[in-house]
Amino acid sequence: MKKTATVLAALALSGVLAISGCAKDTTGTGGATTPAASSAAAKYLSDAGVSTPVTINLQYNPDHYGSSSDQEYGLIKQQLEATGLFTVNLQSTEWVTYSQERTKDAYPVFQMGWFPDFPDADNYLTPFFAANNFLKVHFEETDAGKAIGPMIQAEVTETDAAKRQAAIEDIQKSLAEALPTLPLLQGSQWAVTRANMTGVHLMISDELAFTTLTSPDKTDIIIGTTDKTVTIDPAGSYDHGSLMLETQVYQFLVNFKPGDTAPTPDAADKCDFSAPTVYTCTLKPGLKFANGDDLTSSDVKFSFDRIIKINDDNGPSSLLGNLDSIDTPDPLTVNFNLKEANDQTFAQVLATSAGPIVDEQVMSPDALTPDNDIVAKQGFSGPYTFKTYNFNDTAVLVPYAGYNGGLDKPAQTSITYKTFTDASNLRLSISNGDIDVAYRSLTPTDITTLQADSNVKVWQDKGGEIRYIVFNMNTMPDGTSNYTDAQKLAIRQAIASSVDRDAISQNVYKGQYTPLCSYVPDGFVGATKAVCDMYPLDK
Repeated sequence: MKKTATVLAALALSGVLAISGCAKDTTGTGGATTPAASSAAAKYLSDAGVSTPVTINLQYNPDHYGSSSDQEYGLIKQQLEATGLFTVNLQSTEWVTYSQERTKDAYPVFQMGWFPDFPDADNYLTPFFAANNFLKVHFEETDAGKAIGPMIQAEVTETDAAKRQAAIEDIQKSLAEALPTLPLLQGSQWAVTRANMTGVHLMISDELAFTTLTSPDKTDIIIGTTDKTVTIDPAGSYDHGSLMLETQVYQFLVNFKPGDTAPTPDAADKCDFSAPTVYTCTLKPGLKFANGDDLTSSDVKFSFDRIIKINDDNGPSSLLGNLDSIDTPDPLTVNFNLKEANDQTFAQVLATSAGPIVDEQVMSPDALTPDNDIVAKQGFSGPYTFKTYNFNDTAVLVPYAGYNGGLDKPAQTSITYKTFTDASNLRLSISNGDIDVAYRSLTPTDITTLQADSNVKVWQDKGGEIRYIVFNMNTMPDGTSNYTDAQKLAIRQAIASSVDRDAISQNVYKGQYTPLCSYVPDGFVGATKAVCDMYPLDK
């Protein structure tokens, strides 16, 4: 659905949009790109023989990344067009469709966001840019992508910490030169609870820990969110909304406890390298799924094998690029045979979207299993099971008495998980006491308002969430084949030289998202400012 007129009208009403052509914005509130910045962008285009204005078909999502995406991408359109170098066709698509179409070359240039799977810098490199990556925009097929792939592989297996950090920095410089994506913003984590709630832990991978939530006056906790679920079948989901539920009901070999940056054994009794290319996990004895089925090494092998076999466009198979095969010498032993030795991230990968252990008697080995079938057959061994489940509406989770893992046992008798259609209703529900916890995605204005509300408590923690623009190497910038690869690069460079992150941060997000200047965000080993250094805005 075309939304350009609506977005720009909303921006004008909010005071974000300043119709000023190419006039320099000395206040920092208008967001218009300065003539100096546009001249730097113009040189990239003229040197490559690109005629202007360049048409850009820019797609964004209005519901998955929060309602402020409308303003964010309206402002980006304004900044690009203010240079006189671009004409931007801005369109939006709801997440249910967006998540499918963006992997099928439908969008030449589009919005994406990311929540880290684990606290290692490689989680911002391998899933994005190595072979079989989840972006599926053909970067790995380019000359730059073919060169960066081995660099990433070498970084993952480097055991010397200083050398690994230097390699991560070098990769970001190479990525900045190629610009397969344009980093924009880094976010904090926010949750809002009733004022008397305790046990609130915001996880490093940007999930809310359910098991520790407590209230002095009730044990049936209600959590509200605007996040949508794609599916609770781990083979078909690699998104924040789906993982939020999967983390509660599935067990993992290892998992992250609240506040920890190193994984803890969950279904496993222990995990470690038994050889440079063999990572071995030994299961706890006597594990069972909620339906009574035994959980053995066969289920673990089945869980990982089906993710790779199904290889769903929206699944997490890209996380398993270094996995060659799995063997199970006995019911409690799992050997992961790796393609490359000394993988410094593999233990953490086991705690990601690729790691839920499913019941091989419940799930199809070669196709996604419908959510209602999964719930009906109760193939869960995590801290909770589902009592009821209504897709992207309301789910009720109850503690699984047979859970034997590394996380805390649930502190409640039930969790009701409600999906809201928009942030305004979510804010009203937490203000009115209709829900106990609001987690994702309240607007910056909502958070500011709630901070002054004595009936609630606002929780904040550092986060690894990032926002960025993705370029389809085949179809950018407008879905035609009118440009050479060199010209496409020049267009990406011109865009990078024209987008003002500071204006987006302040005008749209009130500083709650901060400018992101490279591929690995602040707080992670190897973070740099490679993109901003290479493509500065002249002010």
